[in-house]
Amino acid sequence: MRRLWQGLAFLVLVAADEQCQDDSSLDLHSTWETLDNFKRAELYLQSAAAGTLGEELTSCAKLIEVDTFDEGGSRIRGAAAATDLSPSVVCTIGEGAVLDMSVGVRRMLSQSLGDQPELSREIASFESLVLNPSEERSLLTLILMREAGRQRSPLMPYFRAFLEGAHEHNPASWDPASADGAARRRALAEQTGGHALLKGGDMLRSAVADFYAALVPRALAELPLLLLGDGVDAAEYYSLQRFTEVWLSIRSRSFDDGNFGVIVPLACLLNHPSDNGDSNVVLSYSAQRRGFDMTVTRPIKRGEQLTNSYGAGLCRERALLVYGFVTDIMPPCS
Repeated sequence: MRRLWQGLAFLVLVAADEQCQDDSSLDLHSTWETLDNFKRAELYLQSAAAGTLGEELTSCAKLIEVDTFDEGGSRIRGAAAATDLSPSVVCTIGEGAVLDMSVGVRRMLSQSLGDQPELSREIASFESLVLNPSEERSLLTLILMREAGRQRSPLMPYFRAFLEGAHEHNPASWDPASADGAARRRALAEQTGGHALLKGGDMLRSAVADFYAALVPRALAELPLLLLGDGVDAAEYYSLQRFTEVWLSIRSRSFDDGNFGVIVPLACLLNHPSDNGDSNVVLSYSAQRRGFDMTVTRPIKRGEQLTNSYGAGLCRERALLVYGFVTDIMPPCS
């Protein structure tokens, strides 16, 4: 059975007036309301449909629909085939629907901020701040933290739909100094004997704290208009705990693009196979299209769940620390 830690369901904020917008303007909303997990998933499809594709390509948004599935007595949210699919069918999640630091974030911010020379110079300086994958993710974390607090931002749908609450089930996000974090840690240790898992979570928290120390002071100094404008209190707004939560959320949703990683909205709908076996689709980055191709590996009937492997031989502790879920048949990590 696939289950999130403690079986909790979370609500996120997404666009309330999206029915008045076309897909190309999906990234600019100023009114938000609370939607349930199923409605949130529908935004994945809309974001994927907003991707830029050539005429010869098929959008994955046309082949996938949101559905729920029975697994081990529970209902889980996932992706279903919208039509019968044959092996080797390929669809693409286009460039405009993926979120990466190298191009996507800079383009979105530049388009939304308009003609502001000083801000444009700060956005153009991102590359000087990013020297390795950890700094790439750390800078993306900071920018999402800032943009999520604005009334209007091209990055808000990504944060609200794909990242808000994604850290909740990860023990590495539980602050041992807080009452809630301490309670979660006691429950994990007492109910499951998860002392080794807590140790692994603490090691991950320590690593994220190192990433924070290495980048955040430099970024705040070099990007003052972008990160500190409108009277933002850096100590409160960019706390280590909040940074850890967003960093872990990005990590759990990142896909390999041959560079520093990318967030792919539609791909987040696809669950890991419940039997820990082979998936029925494969995702791969297309450098030519700056998007992701989804290839069908066997015949799939309409309404059947689409699954993508999160890693061969995925074990329990790694699944929880990276992705925030476990299944009952997963073996413990050695």
